[in-house]
Amino acid sequence: MDMSTLITASELCIGYHNKGEHLQIHQHLNFSLRRGELISLCGPNGVGKSTLLRTIANLQSPLSGEIEVLGRQMVSYSEKELSRIIAVVLTDRANIGGLSVEEVVALGRQPYTGFFGRLSREDKALVKSAIQSVGMAEKTNRYMAELSDGERQKVMIAKSLVQECPLVILDEPTAFLDVASRIEITQLLHDIAHTQNKTVLLSTHDIEQALQLSDQLWLLTKDGLLTGSPEDLVANHKIDTLFEGRNVVFDEKTWTFRSKTRIRC
Repeated sequence: MDMSTLITASELCIGYHNKGEHLQIHQHLNFSLRRGELISLCGPNGVGKSTLLRTIANLQSPLSGEIEVLGRQMVSYSEKELSRIIAVVLTDRANIGGLSVEEVVALGRQPYTGFFGRLSREDKALVKSAIQSVGMAEKTNRYMAELSDGERQKVMIAKSLVQECPLVILDEPTAFLDVASRIEITQLLHDIAHTQNKTVLLSTHDIEQALQLSDQLWLLTKDGLLTGSPEDLVANHKIDTLFEGRNVVFDEKTWTFRSKTRIRC
């Protein structure tokens, strides 16, 4: 097995179990995740992006197919073992406004601190380092309720970093952020993937930014999953598949999207 490959999926079928029936969303999904890469998952609303992320994160089971983690079947791992391999940052806003930045980030050490959650000197050093790495050192003692949406997202990223997991999965981490914060967060995640040799997998609606900063793009549509480098997907005219049937076209010269028809005043 290639040592840079963290996760592989073969003939994966994702969906839900409901009253004894399988509600299938996608089938025949095949992909791999490698260390040191930022992978952006793009696709229209309701196509199954969150379901795919939740399946990779082991928050729900696949309907069929196999997922291997570091050469082992995912189903063979205990929950504690996976908590040291996969860190997850969900879109849901947790009710943690009464905790400080330091306290929230320290929660990421739970897979290592045991039942009572006591932090060693090494744990505290990791928490401090993670807070510094996301640019929040000056607000270590501030309460989460006092922070902006962008700052809170940085704290949640720092929390995922102290888990020391090779894979970080984020479900629309820039969904509630302004333009400047979206750029800042995505650049931060790109830098983390490259400097810390982590696999960072995120879902996003900001396709143009994903094209600029991602090492790999995953395009999920009703027809399935396309994967590849941004350059390859652009060269093979695959980007337009995201907006089939819509009045939007991808300009390969500028790597931007525009309306097919321009309204003249």
